[in-house]
Order: sequence, then structure tokens, then C-alpha cells
Amino acid sequence: MAGSFASGQQIKMNSSQRILLWIVSVLAIAAALYFLSPLFDSLAPADKHLVDADDDDDGDDEKQNHQFALSVELTEAAQKMASIESQTLMESFYTPEIRAMAVVIPTRELQLAHSRCSEAKMNLRMAKVNEQGMSKELSRLKTLQQATGSVASKEVDFAQTNLSIAQAEAELKQQLVENCHAEVRQQWPQPVADWVINGGEQFELLMSREQSILKVTLPPKQSLNPNVDTVRWQQPHQQNDVGEAQRLAAAISVDPVLSGETWFFLNKSSSLQEGAKLHVWVPTEQGAFSAVLIPYQSVVWYAGQPWAYLRMDEQRFQRISLLNGHDSVEGIYLQQGFHPGDAVVTSGAQTLLSEEFKWQIHDEDDDDD
Repeated sequence: MAGSFASGQQIKMNSSQRILLWIVSVLAIAAALYFLSPLFDSLAPADKHLVDADDDDDGDDEKQNHQFALSVELTEAAQKMASIESQTLMESFYTPEIRAMAVVIPTRELQLAHSRCSEAKMNLRMAKVNEQGMSKELSRLKTLQQATGSVASKEVDFAQTNLSIAQAEAELKQQLVENCHAEVRQQWPQPVADWVINGGEQFELLMSREQSILKVTLPPKQSLNPNVDTVRWQQPHQQNDVGEAQRLAAAISVDPVLSGETWFFLNKSSSLQEGAKLHVWVPTEQGAFSAVLIPYQSVVWYAGQPWAYLRMDEQRFQRISLLNGHDSVEGIYLQQGFHPGDAVVTSGAQTLLSEEFKWQIHDEDDDDD
């Protein structure tokens, strides 16, 4: 009987242990599911993001093929605080241009050359007057000697020597004038050389700085179109200070530093500071193409390229690349990305760029936590 009682107790204890083990296992599984649930939740937004991205791809055709980056939304109140303004784009016609460098020629160089040649011509004039005087004196003495015989031969010989000296001096002065002219013509092309040598109204306009000569150096491997007579110049960092200049002639020598094709242009439109460096926009062809003009005040830089913001609606803006645009004196001409009738942000674009990338700062803060 004692053995039977012991066996019954053993069976009851084994059953109790199995029940306890089952309860512990259930609790362990529940705890594991509880702690692993955040991991599954974190995976859900990623899948949703992929779905949203696919939806955005499907909607590209509905956005007039605008090449969008990321969009940003800003309330009307926030826009007012940030002074965000926009303007409607219109169709423009643009002639392709290249940007060249130019320098305003100092008038001192022209003045010094003109003074040297003027002094040489004055000395020549005086030498010729002296020569004429000596020639008249010799003629007078010869006449008296033949008529009355009152003039000695040595006086005639002396007068002849003086005339020879005067003639030699006049020839020397003539050579100096020719040398000065040749020096000017080796430095300056026509018609600039004639202005320097002869002076006149055009030279006085240059000396009074009412007009100026621009020395334009084209980029390497670029040539001036023979049909181009006018270029546009722009003061660096002064986008509104622009003007036009008319072609004069090709320079005698190329720029030793830039080594590009060099031309002289006459600026009549505005008074420019001597020695000033300018940006010059040179047409490359005669034809024009249709585009929209993005003003420079709309441009923001990110990742090494220019961008501008398109106003999608009252509160939504889209950043669009201007990398394929054409620089000009007025702004950037674009044939894709923006279209006539679109509204481009002209004030506050930098604020929109900062607002667009606030999420990066938030992500970094989350990583720190």
C-alpha cells in the first residue's frame, strides 16, 4: 500500500510541473510578442512610403512633365512672414550666348600715345618752318650775289650748310612721327589707331569718359560670329547695371593670361570706371528659340547646381533644377521644367529651401536620442 501511495504522488507532481511549464511558455511567448511589436510597426511606414512613391510616379503625367525634386508646404501666414512672392512666367525668345570677360581700357594709355604723336608732329612742324626759313635765306643771298656781287661766297656757303642741317633735322622729325604712328598701329587696330593719332570728336568722347573701349576676351576655342556687331555687358554683382557695346575690330594680340580670341568694342551707353572687369554676353548664332526666363533673384543653389521653386498652389511649392538652362544677362532661360503660365518664386526661395530640409535635422535629432 505504501508503494502504491508513493506512485500516485509522483504522477500528481509530474502533472503539476507540466502545467506550470506550459504557463511559463505562454507568458514567454506573450512577452516576446510585446517587445517585438515596435519592430513590426517601424517596418510599416517604409512599405507605405514605397507605395506612395509608386503613386507619385503614376501622377507624373498629370504635372505637365515638371522635373520635381521634393515639395514643401507653407501656410499663407508663414509665407507672409517670409516675404515669399512669385511672378507668372511668359514665353520669351532667346538667342544663345556665351559669357566672356572684358576690361574697360584706361584712357591714360590712349592719352599718352596721343601726346607722344602730337609732340612728334609739333617738332616736325617746327623743323619744316626752320627748313623753309633757311631755304629763303639761301635764295636771298644767291640773288644778291648774282645781282650786285655784294655778298661773299662764304656767306652763301654758310647759308647752304644751314639749309642742309635744317633739312636733315626735318627728315629726322618726320621719321619720329612715322615711328610713333607705327607704334600706335602695332598696339591698336583701326579705327582706334586713327582716333589716337588724329584726335578729333571721338577721341574727346573717350577722354571725357562719356564713352569707353572694352577689351573682350572670349573663352578658349571660341570665335566671334562674323555677323555679331553688338554684345551686352554686365557689372559683376550688379545685375541691373547692363549696357551694349558695338564691335570695333579684333585686337592685334591675344590676352597672355586668358589666351582667348580678343576683340575691342565701343561702349556708348554708360559711363564705366576705368579698369573695371565686366561680364560680356556674346551671341553665338543668329537664330532664337522659345523659352521661359527665370530671373536671378529666383535662383537658389543646392548640391552644386541652380534651382528655382514652382508655386503649385496657394501653399505648396516644388523645387525644380535649372541645370539645363542657359545663362544670360537677364537670368536663366529654360526650355524644360517650367512652362509659360507657371508661377516662379522670386522672393523667399532660400526660406523654402531651408523649410524643405528641416526633416533632415529632425532625423538627426532622433538618431541622437
